[in-house]
Amino acid sequence: MEIKLHANATTTPRIRRYLQQSDKSDRELSVELGISITTVRRWRNREHISDNHTTPKVIHKAMRQEQISLINALRDATGAPLDELLMLVNDGLGIHVSRATLNRYLKAAVTPRQGAPLKGLKAIKAGRRPNHLELHHLSFSLHMDDGGEQHVLWAREPISGWCFARVYAGTSPQLLANWIRELLKACPADIQSFETFGFESPFIPDGIALTIGRAKQNAVQVAVRLVEIIPRIQAEPVECLLEKMCEFYNEGKAQKKLGDRTPQAFLEALRRQD
Repeated sequence: MEIKLHANATTTPRIRRYLQQSDKSDRELSVELGISITTVRRWRNREHISDNHTTPKVIHKAMRQEQISLINALRDATGAPLDELLMLVNDGLGIHVSRATLNRYLKAAVTPRQGAPLKGLKAIKAGRRPNHLELHHLSFSLHMDDGGEQHVLWAREPISGWCFARVYAGTSPQLLANWIRELLKACPADIQSFETFGFESPFIPDGIALTIGRAKQNAVQVAVRLVEIIPRIQAEPVECLLEKMCEFYNEGKAQKKLGDRTPQAFLEALRRQD
């Protein structure tokens, strides 16, 4: 009969049975068999002599395809590495997955790690300054229970990862102008240029240079209710959730690449230096 033991096992089934049937003390059995008292007590307290199964008792099942698409879009939009993305997914969206599960569902990044622009302190040492913002516009066709057509406007400072986002039921030149003014007021960096993705005619304040980028996708259709994709929406509406996620990312956790500072603190410190 073939016996399969754990690779680090210090006892055999015969010894385990002997431990369970013996009347000797734990210390006596430890000395007799040359094993630790902990091992003696472990097997005396069990009713079986086989190794326990190592399969997790709670297995995270596959995520919905809509959640996978959302998480990959979030990673591409923020440029967040795995640990920071895990924080946004678990604490921000309320999608509770392990680090390994999240990594398994990530597609190849739009911008490969090799040859990607420097970020954080490395970018500053290379002479780059956080004076540029990427502006994105994405329209969503949602379930009627979620308000139908919605528009997400978000901005990102690529060196620190600082982000700013809002969701609206519609768009207009005046709304875009107000959003950009609000963005510049909130951003702790001295912004000198924009690169836009998905905007047709954004308002650009005087003194700021503009580059028009090409959006890979500017319209998304979602057939199911958002609460089935984003559990956190059960507690608060999507517009509040989006603002809180940005605040959480900007001010919630220090990042090593930013000198153990949050994106907000990193940009504020650089502005004081200038």
